[in-house]
Amino acid sequence: MARKTRRRTQKRSRRRRGKSARKRRSRRRQKGGACGSATDSVPAEVAPPVMAGGEEAEPAPAVQDGGRRRRKTAKKGKKGKKRKLNEFFKIMLKAKKAGAASFKYKGKTYKGRKHHRLGMLYKKA
Repeated sequence: MARKTRRRTQKRSRRRRGKSARKRRSRRRQKGGACGSATDSVPAEVAPPVMAGGEEAEPAPAVQDGGRRRRKTAKKGKKGKKRKLNEFFKIMLKAKKAGAASFKYKGKTYKGRKHHRLGMLYKKA
């Protein structure tokens, strides 16, 4: 009985073992693509297709010669509008652009100090 269970566990462990993820990735990279046959080395001259109005269509993108293949993804535009600025920030940015030493917001005074990169930094006084 002990021999049977040992065999089963060995089978399982053999099943689990296999190629590492890195090896699978490299194998995946190598699959497909041109193998460098003689017909591929010299591309045939192809006339650009002509559209109904007599104008030439845009040429197709160049054939990839090596390296990784990249998926073609459409660029996504921003959806909706920019969020409205906080009232405090509106006042603070106005003061910052003017280079003001301080500004007031809701009865509180905010004093600024110069900053080499950000211009002015404001703190509650």
